[in-house]
Amino acid sequence: MANFTNNRWFTIISLLLVTANIVTLTLLWTNHKSRDQENKKMPPLQGEVFEFINNELKLDSSQRDKYRKLREEHRVVQSTIQDSLRKLKDDFFALLKQPGSSDSSILLAAKRVSGTVQQMELLTFRHFQKVRALCSVEQQQKFDDIIQEVLRRMAPRKNRQGPPPPHDGKEKDGPGRFPPPQGPENDRPE
Repeated sequence: MANFTNNRWFTIISLLLVTANIVTLTLLWTNHKSRDQENKKMPPLQGEVFEFINNELKLDSSQRDKYRKLREEHRVVQSTIQDSLRKLKDDFFALLKQPGSSDSSILLAAKRVSGTVQQMELLTFRHFQKVRALCSVEQQQKFDDIIQEVLRRMAPRKNRQGPPPPHDGKEKDGPGRFPPPQGPENDRPE
């Protein structure tokens, strides 16, 4: 009789575990599908911002050509500023190696970094001012509606999937610095 009771409990526990596994797998699968659907609904990311703006504003061919030219000019200047910013940040954090660094030298280095970040933000602002100026009155209204979404989508993603890249000790941008992330989400702005 004890054997029958043990088998009965074993069967009940086994059925509960199988049911729990099925429910868990179902929830994971449906959650994965809903995430995929959300991602499909999201407007394009960095590399596609140019097309997103073109499509949303319904730019004509002349406007599109002018926008493309503005974007290329912007990227050239942006690249120069990013290089400068990278160097300034390296110099700033190199002060950690100098225990006797004065507060004034630390503040000056931080001010240089923040000034360059400010330059980058002003460059982006002016770029989008020029893009908006290309638009008709109706397009400008639509531009005003979508610009915050465009900027949000251009920002680096906070919740990236997967672990950080491995550290192999061969940083190409100076000691203690990883190279900047590559990919369309870091090409800003369009």
